[in-house]
Amino acid sequence: MKLAGPKITIITACYNSEDTIEQTIQSVLSQTYENIEYIIVDGASTDGTMDIVEKYRDRIDVVVSEKDRGVYDAFNKGVELATGEYIIFLNSDDYFYKTDVMEKCSDFIVSHEYPIGIYGDIFILNEETGFVDRYSREISIDEMKKGFMPPHPATLLKRNVIKEYGGFDLQYRIAADFDLISKLFLNYEEDILHIERVLTNFRLGGLSSHIDTMHITKSETNQILHQHFPGNEINYGPPALHNNEYYLMKWVEMIIHHKKSIGAILKSKQVNSVAIFGSGEMAVLIATDLQAYDIKVVGYLDNDINRQGIVMNNSEVFSPKWLIENLNSVDLVLYGFQGNHDKDIDAQLALLLGENRKIPCLSWREIISQ
Repeated sequence: MKLAGPKITIITACYNSEDTIEQTIQSVLSQTYENIEYIIVDGASTDGTMDIVEKYRDRIDVVVSEKDRGVYDAFNKGVELATGEYIIFLNSDDYFYKTDVMEKCSDFIVSHEYPIGIYGDIFILNEETGFVDRYSREISIDEMKKGFMPPHPATLLKRNVIKEYGGFDLQYRIAADFDLISKLFLNYEEDILHIERVLTNFRLGGLSSHIDTMHITKSETNQILHQHFPGNEINYGPPALHNNEYYLMKWVEMIIHHKKSIGAILKSKQVNSVAIFGSGEMAVLIATDLQAYDIKVVGYLDNDINRQGIVMNNSEVFSPKWLIENLNSVDLVLYGFQGNHDKDIDAQLALLLGENRKIPCLSWREIISQ
């Protein structure tokens, strides 16, 4: 007989979220786990958010719609209304990955004797480019000192502990979640456990990921680090440029001045299908370029097992071993990463394919240089 699990309260804070909130709500209401309480706290939206909420009103335990002081004020209101043993905060532009994630969390909590908190993984979605990344990290005090934390929309914490530490500190506009979890890790590090499972899809584009608020994020994070972990600080700077800047400028120059790009060059060489080695944002940009010229991206290749199986713009991420059985469907392996790893990948593919390695392999830099 399956053990009964804890009551879990899911709190969604929203404001003018008509474009995304329905998917958030549906992901909660479709959960297979039954011992759930759902609370929505709206900041007096002026768009159609509340019209959408009302469609599901009879299945939502508590709905509040009134002016607030921001998302953390809304979350604090939700905590005061909650009756669950555990609380998870699900933003109005995020949604649960699968219908059974709360059931899996309950099973994990019961089997680990009701820890103070648990946290899972998230998929980070850039819906503008189609890039998908998995945030999966074992968090410790040392990691917290570097500015890392469990992913907020995939963290379940005991309600009484959240209240014991005062909830979210409203002096922080963006990083109050980092402040709260820092306090908890300082006191309960060994009792906040990682469940290695994707719980939530997290959309980029929120307040904490917006470039205009990066200076606020940096300032608040460092203030929290100085308070809880004296002597530690994070530095946000421009991305490492190396020699990638030159090739990126060449790519842009080709597009602007010559109306040509990587796809145009490959199409002129009768390349019709490509496997892209790498599955980062550079690879996704290249894939978009190729698809504009009707070049089929049969898949991405990546050694990172956590990325294998992800689908971006209708192309799946595979292990490089996928090539062994699919050589006939690929005209070219295109190296689509930013680091200088070409020789390492050359050696890997030579070892993997042996005498069968007749397929050409080129880096995007080589193509730009032609």
